[in-house]
Amino acid sequence: MNILTEIARFGLKISLHRKYKLKFEYIDFDRKRKEPYILIFNHAQQNDPLFVGLNLKYYPYPIASNIIYTNWINNFGLTKLVKSIPKRKGQADSRTIRMILDTFNKDHRSIMVAPEGNSSFFGEQTPTEFESTAKLAKKLKKDLVIAKIEGGFFANPRWGKLRKRAVIEITFKRLIKSDEYGSYTVEEIAKIMKDAIAFNDYEWINQRDYVYKHKYLAEGIENYLYACPKCEKLQTIYSKNNDIYCKSCGHIAHINQKQYIEGDFDTMIKWNQFQKKVLKTHIDDHFETTGQLYQLDLIKHRRYLRGDYDVRVENDRLTLINEANSFTFDVDKIRGLTLTQKRKITFDYDDDTYMIRMKDSMLIRDLIKMKKGE
Repeated sequence: MNILTEIARFGLKISLHRKYKLKFEYIDFDRKRKEPYILIFNHAQQNDPLFVGLNLKYYPYPIASNIIYTNWINNFGLTKLVKSIPKRKGQADSRTIRMILDTFNKDHRSIMVAPEGNSSFFGEQTPTEFESTAKLAKKLKKDLVIAKIEGGFFANPRWGKLRKRAVIEITFKRLIKSDEYGSYTVEEIAKIMKDAIAFNDYEWINQRDYVYKHKYLAEGIENYLYACPKCEKLQTIYSKNNDIYCKSCGHIAHINQKQYIEGDFDTMIKWNQFQKKVLKTHIDDHFETTGQLYQLDLIKHRRYLRGDYDVRVENDRLTLINEANSFTFDVDKIRGLTLTQKRKITFDYDDDTYMIRMKDSMLIRDLIKMKKGE
């Protein structure tokens, strides 16, 4: 066992237990288990892999987006402190498959993966295609285990601020035994995964006594909510402390200690459904925002800052302009579009990969996807 890894894991355990109230439960699963297995988990927040591996004696190797490795701190942690398996989000990768097989056959270790890919934007699971993960599980024929995370979204929403000492409940449960795969089709395994991963932190907290006493429950919510429910204008939302405002309408909502919204919509889930309908009526409009452009090298795990830009979407083109340079991307040629971390959009274009850290990231993401018919 790597001493440096165990020292790092011990330090991480202390740090995370100071930030959160972590509660673990194990059903038909031994946390000290050494025999390899496949661990899936619902992606409630960006620290999920840390929570999941925290209490396991033999941590499963995480499958992580190769975009994460372009940050030198993440790269160091995922290559020097622990072993991990890089993968491009939303794309098949034969190298990833080979590394997974080596993990089982050579290292005799387990793997863990979040089939959703993206952590939750609004408090529930991200719509996901589970067939590829199900095919992998059926091929490998290892015990399938889930780590069900509840409370993670509210504890540290990707759009907002950390709620200190918030409760997170994590339940480990075996879903399929290694000798049971012959009884299931790929479609049936995919459904088992989908049903097990489904979560809604609004429903979860409504059944608990937990509350969040915090001064900044709403701050940052404009990163993902972009349409006012009263005037239906876009890019007018802003937040302060526990309240949400519109530049045209004034105060429009308040977030209470149960994380519910007191306003036209009581959850971000419902607000998001509304804002997408509004955006569809403006799909041909001209939109502007600002951002920083990076070019990514996914082979060398490097990111290169190209500068600050004005960002525009019009006439089915994404354009970035500053005094020295400009970039133009045809929307229909953009591939692998994802929103990572809080407000970074990444995508492939021709033979290059780009990342834009921008304001209005959710709006621009939704707009491009709508224009592409996704």
